[in-house]
Amino acid sequence: MRWARRLRIRTRLGLAFGLLLLLFLGLAALSAYRLAGLSAALNRIVDDQAAVRDAVNEINRNAEAVARKLLVVMSPDSALRVAAYPDIAAANNRLDDAMQRLSLVLPPGPRSERLEEVRERLADYRASYAEVRRLIEAGDFHAARSLLGSDTEAALSLFVSAIHQMAATEERAGTAQARGLRDEIDADRRGVLLLCIASLAGGALLSVLVTRSIVRPLKRAEDGAERIAQGQYAHRIAVVSDDEVGRMARAMNTMAVAVGEREAALRRLADTDLLTGLPQRARFIADGDRLLGSLPEGEQVAVLICIDVDRLKAVNGVLGFEAGDALLKGAAAKLAALFEGVAAYGRLAGGTFAALAPVLRTDHGATLAAQLREEVEHKLSWQGQSLDLSVSLGVAHWPAHAADTEALLRRAEQAMFEAKRLRQGVAVYNPGAEAARALHLSLLSDLATAIQHDELRQFLQPKRCVKTGRVVGAEALVRWLHPQRGWLPPGDFIPFAERSGRIRQITEWMLARAVRTLAGWAADGREPMTIAVNISTLDLQDQALPARLAALLAEHGVDPGLLQLEVTETGLMSSSADPIAVLHALRSWGVKLAIDDFGTGQSSLAYLQHLPVDELKIDRSFVQDVHRDPRRQALLKSIVGVGQSLGLTVTAEGVENESELACITACGCDLMQGYLLARPMDLPDFERWRGEAG
Repeated sequence: MRWARRLRIRTRLGLAFGLLLLLFLGLAALSAYRLAGLSAALNRIVDDQAAVRDAVNEINRNAEAVARKLLVVMSPDSALRVAAYPDIAAANNRLDDAMQRLSLVLPPGPRSERLEEVRERLADYRASYAEVRRLIEAGDFHAARSLLGSDTEAALSLFVSAIHQMAATEERAGTAQARGLRDEIDADRRGVLLLCIASLAGGALLSVLVTRSIVRPLKRAEDGAERIAQGQYAHRIAVVSDDEVGRMARAMNTMAVAVGEREAALRRLADTDLLTGLPQRARFIADGDRLLGSLPEGEQVAVLICIDVDRLKAVNGVLGFEAGDALLKGAAAKLAALFEGVAAYGRLAGGTFAALAPVLRTDHGATLAAQLREEVEHKLSWQGQSLDLSVSLGVAHWPAHAADTEALLRRAEQAMFEAKRLRQGVAVYNPGAEAARALHLSLLSDLATAIQHDELRQFLQPKRCVKTGRVVGAEALVRWLHPQRGWLPPGDFIPFAERSGRIRQITEWMLARAVRTLAGWAADGREPMTIAVNISTLDLQDQALPARLAALLAEHGVDPGLLQLEVTETGLMSSSADPIAVLHALRSWGVKLAIDDFGTGQSSLAYLQHLPVDELKIDRSFVQDVHRDPRRQALLKSIVGVGQSLGLTVTAEGVENESELACITACGCDLMQGYLLARPMDLPDFERWRGEAG
């Protein structure tokens, strides 16, 4: 059948149908031919039998006529005798004709020999008849009558008997021929039946072969198409013919190759970050699992470092996304140069990268993290602006902290968030922090209840003018009196409130409480004093905050200039939305703005000059023990000079002793705040302290 597979399907079907048609036409022609032959043979038998019967009947009639005329011949009347002679001659002639017809009908053989016997009996009869006629003509009627009654009559009887025997013989021969013909008909019928069965079997076999030559390739093509549809693009359909199915199989194989290549390209694009060209999260995890699977068990460890670019959102918001993209490309280039060929690395999302590298000992992880930070952090010049690329790193060890890349990555991300929270460059995953996170989760559900049931408290810490010594304002701080755990410091709930989004509810509570306090002081006729309230990064993303705050101030009749909002430098740098628009909206309502913890977020002066702020609060880290280090005094003085040159009031936070106060006074700070002046107090204590302090 291999030659058939090279034929087209329609050619195969046409040939099979033509062959079956020729087979049945041949069978029909053979049957017709045999039926015609049998019919002709039957007709010959019938015709021969009819001819024999006619001849025998003719012979019988003429023999009887001769017998009757012989009686006339015996008459003494010569006239009667003379008249009978022609009739006898005519009857004898008819006998000869009948005998002649018999000789023509009967075939050579025993049947012809029977005819010869009849001829001999006819000859005997005629010889006896001739002798009788001679005696009659001689006038010897007695002898003629005696011969006629004996020999002539006996010869005629023998002749008639021979005729009858021949007729019986011919009848038996005809019956035998008919029986033989019937046997031939039965044999032909069986033969035709067998040929029909053979034709049907051959046709069925041919149809099965042709069908299999079509259906099997189609089935293979169907199975192959299903496997290709399931994504097995490496599968190839076997091509065993050059027909339509074979061409279809080749086309499907070509399609599988093309689709597989396109899907592989799409998968590469989907797994590859278009900006940096680094693997994305899913591919990094897969690469990391392969790397961990290749490490000798128990002989080598690995470290996963999660890297997050600091201040990326602020750079995008102020300088544009092109500047942020430049930062990311720079970090990606450093990462690729450091880990290419020796580790798995990729970009997870935003400004977050990760690298998984094998090390000999876990303490080598800290060395690798320090080396990575040193390599990645660098200065970048962007359109005349100098950008500092700084990163926060989280480290997790395999197999100590997790058994696979995905779990290890989660641990490293937690460590990275901890590094950001603690403002450390590098943090190693601490399993003990899980318990603290569980505690925070339980506090999260309690926090909503605390706001509803007035469990939060407003504490105030005064701010004093360095030059005049007057208390000019206070910073509002939140405290939580938990019904079971007692007083909770802000560090126990503010960070996770910021991460969970609950900080907005706390801010709303603090703003409402501060405005009511200012309204109460005005109603009591107290001297006006500003209250500063801290707002978070999430609050800076709330475009509706200015309108709500204006409505709150108008509701209580409070001068907006008595309310000050403090936002941390880190919050400004990490805000995903543009914080400047919200700050300008707040400033337009008359609310005063301050930058808290200045100096810790590493903001650039180009960014600072765009902010509509009134006050700059120097972080405590620059004030603590400043009197002990002249360089720190010089740094503090330069910060004060920068703030005042921008027209800002400069406040020193965390002043705890007279030496520090002397230094900030010498550096030109406008306001001071710290334990040296007073600790945070609740409202009754603050009002009492204010009255005592004058």
